[in-house]
Amino acid sequence: MGLSSAEHPLLARYAEVRSEVSAQYGPDSQAVVFILYEELLSLRTVLAQDRSNRRIAERVRDVSVEIQRRYDIGGMVDKGRHHRLISDRPVLIEYDRAVFDRMYGSLRRACAVGPVHVTGAAVAFEALQAGPTHIYVVDDSYRLLVWPEPFTLAEMVFGRTPDRRVDGTRVVHPMLVPERLRVRAAGELSIVGGPDDCMVIANMKSGHFRPPPSCADVLRDVLRGVFPLTDEDIDVFTVPQSRA
Repeated sequence: MGLSSAEHPLLARYAEVRSEVSAQYGPDSQAVVFILYEELLSLRTVLAQDRSNRRIAERVRDVSVEIQRRYDIGGMVDKGRHHRLISDRPVLIEYDRAVFDRMYGSLRRACAVGPVHVTGAAVAFEALQAGPTHIYVVDDSYRLLVWPEPFTLAEMVFGRTPDRRVDGTRVVHPMLVPERLRVRAAGELSIVGGPDDCMVIANMKSGHFRPPPSCADVLRDVLRGVFPLTDEDIDVFTVPQSRA
């Protein structure tokens, strides 16, 4: 994209990688989304250390816009069958109790760990790994609950593989709220930086709860209450409602 190493070596390197991946797999491929997400994580990490770098800040905004554009194009085809929207102002979504008990109840009880109730930045950076991706929910009491075991960026973009630590079944969002099975937002998030100066990259990708784009406002409010963040420190990518 015409970036030179004189501007910033990281920008030049990702421009080169994007070009190579686009030529090999196509400009609209999932592989390009993977590179864009990886770039955003790297740029946010740099920016958390040096907020005066205006070129990095500009590129963060550009990458964020491009990732959301690709989410909008991709859409969500299947509405899902096991959740229901209880309220849309504010949003409250409930997962089917019978389905949960049948498919996930015993798996959840077998887990050696549980979700972390993130009440502040210190709690987050002590319990979670900075950089890798974690699944999260905002429950019906507006608590931010995050599963402490991370997964890879590739799993985040291309889909998570079975978690062999839980009898071959991956941990899913309803397992974070087994008592009431109700959420106001759900998806995946990454934290970068440190407790005193951090940034958050998140999305609304939950195949079980299918949160609408309006849930992004709820998540942003919760994140600002938990972390020392401004709007410029947060990326939240939404998934369109089903076109089917």
